[in-house]
Amino acid sequence: MNTNTKAPEAGSGSATKVLETQPIRLTYSVEEAGDLLGIGRSLAYELAQEGTLPGVRHLGRRYVVSKQALDAWLESPMVEGS
Repeated sequence: MNTNTKAPEAGSGSATKVLETQPIRLTYSVEEAGDLLGIGRSLAYELAQEGTLPGVRHLGRRYVVSKQALDAWLESPMVEGS
């Protein structure tokens, strides 16, 4: 019986393998986008439906928000008076 309790070396543990198999997400749900913006679920869906929330795509009955479009919008300079 092996009683060696040495911790695995960095980069060789199973946690690294899990991270390598995670797909890169390209979209947020409307709720996730709302959380990032600090707004509620209802307002996020309202903005998505009226086209104000950037990067929204309507897929069947579902809305998704482009991560790239939302991130770019958040990083863009604010327009005074908006």
